[in-house]
Amino acid sequence: MLSSPPTTFPELLERCARPHGDAVFLPRRRAAEPEPITFAGLLLDIDALALALLQLGVQRGDRIGLIAENRCEWLLIDLALASIGAIDVPRGSDTSPREVQFILQHSGCRMVFADDEKVARELLALRSELPTIERIVVMQDRCELPGVLALGDLLRAGHAARKDGGPQLAAARAAVRPDDLLTIVYTSGTTADPKGVMLSHANVLCNVRVVIELLRIDHRDIFLSVLPAWHMYERIMDYLALATGAQLVYTDRRRIKEDLLKVQPTVFAAVPRIWEMLHDGVVGQSLKLTGVRGKLLRLGLATARRLGGRNGHLGHQLLRPLLERLVYRKVRAGLGGRLRLCVSGGGSLPRHVDETLLGMGLPLKNGYGLTETSPVASLRLLDQFAPGHIGPPLPHTEIRPRTADGKPCAVGQTGVLWIKGPQVMRGYYENPRKTAEVLDSDGWFNSGDLGHVDADGNVWITGRAKDTIVLAGGENVEPEPVETVIKTSPYIDQAVCVGQDQKALGALLVPNLDALEQKVPRAQWDLRDGELHGKAVLALMRSELDRLLTRQNGLRPCDRVAAVRVLAEPLTPENGMLTQTLKVRRHVVAQQHGQRIAALFGSGGD
Repeated sequence: MLSSPPTTFPELLERCARPHGDAVFLPRRRAAEPEPITFAGLLLDIDALALALLQLGVQRGDRIGLIAENRCEWLLIDLALASIGAIDVPRGSDTSPREVQFILQHSGCRMVFADDEKVARELLALRSELPTIERIVVMQDRCELPGVLALGDLLRAGHAARKDGGPQLAAARAAVRPDDLLTIVYTSGTTADPKGVMLSHANVLCNVRVVIELLRIDHRDIFLSVLPAWHMYERIMDYLALATGAQLVYTDRRRIKEDLLKVQPTVFAAVPRIWEMLHDGVVGQSLKLTGVRGKLLRLGLATARRLGGRNGHLGHQLLRPLLERLVYRKVRAGLGGRLRLCVSGGGSLPRHVDETLLGMGLPLKNGYGLTETSPVASLRLLDQFAPGHIGPPLPHTEIRPRTADGKPCAVGQTGVLWIKGPQVMRGYYENPRKTAEVLDSDGWFNSGDLGHVDADGNVWITGRAKDTIVLAGGENVEPEPVETVIKTSPYIDQAVCVGQDQKALGALLVPNLDALEQKVPRAQWDLRDGELHGKAVLALMRSELDRLLTRQNGLRPCDRVAAVRVLAEPLTPENGMLTQTLKVRRHVVAQQHGQRIAALFGSGGD
């Protein structure tokens, strides 16, 4: 815990990180590059880069682009800029050139750091559209591209200048104030237009301080890092490790299972889709296994969900010790065996995943927040093990649901969640109209999320106000809860409900191919035009929907899905239909599958 919480990033580096000296902070430079980097080594490079940037004329308040993926250099640049009061404007290197142009142009960046020469070339091609960009720096030791600097050259220049540049660096850092902007993070694009979220040093560091205290993070922890570095959810985890002297190990989505075993982290933060995939991997294994082992794993899954959901009877309780020894302990060992904190955030965690993982003994802590809240607003506490809710608001934070006309909701009544606290953003950069739409005069932020607060003060999320589907009969349907129930089927990996102004809901389904093959042989799939048309496949999907979308599962008649299409390819960040934190970009799905959706309703269904 932090005895004297820092209020700026220069203070964080000096008082929290520097005392850890030669302890290893980053065992890897990148996900596949083992190279131990100590706190002392990183801080020396931060000082050198900060000094080099000052000598290039970078000043407090300047906006600097950072287009790159998770790696040591990303954190180095981020912290060097923060330490002298410059503002980074980050984004992933897979962002489209058009979006990169918009972000750099809109924010007025003076300089931009590029992940590699490919990104640098794309930036060079945009130079005529980016008049404020004075320099491009590629995150390499050397670079031969004309007009592009290399990070290695800046570091060498900074190290050479350290002897005489100390006073200049100290003065720049002393000038940084808690209310100075730390970063401008452009929204990830579940809506069409990205907005630049302005977060100050104070916004982010109040979150760091409170989360360290609530989750009791210290120097013994090992973080496994998989989320995009530019996303505030990942950044807060990185800062938690930095502030406490913990280790931070980079991985990527392809290596998650391997690195959970190899690294044996104590803290793993992921988006709901990753927890869902880990859960579905266990389910898929249970379907493949035959004989006693298969029956035992399937029994373990069913029992875990009842236990985690707090609706198990005496028989489930009596089975628990046996299943702990034969099933649950092995599942946890497959995730490294040392996890003391499993954090889910960045979206709604499916209830069945929450229940099952809790029932298997995983210490799953469901949190909630947005980029606009730096990002954490509420968090399931260490002593809370009931599923579904996302805990109480953080200390010094209020979350209140309001009705459509702005009135406070009663306990348990669903409304739009409004948030107030020290982590709430300053507004959207150069966008007063959008800022006024979500921030009122008293500092309350309209999250756009639907939810309620129960009698114990815990927050529950039920959907997004903008995602609501209004059927032709006037019924309002929140698609996310319906999709969550659909995805409890072992044969369905992804589901997107559609049906605005239609008589009934439709759905695009992505099957779990391995599980589907166990039930329907591939010879019966009838793959055409990016869809599975086979009668046996459609019949299985129909029977699963009829089995799941029932009153017993909390659904209404208007929540029934009348028509489906089974997609052969999943929704991914690469095809643009998921964000980098694996949330569905509904407007992109509607665009890319527009004809399919129209035919779905026009044909009357299956």
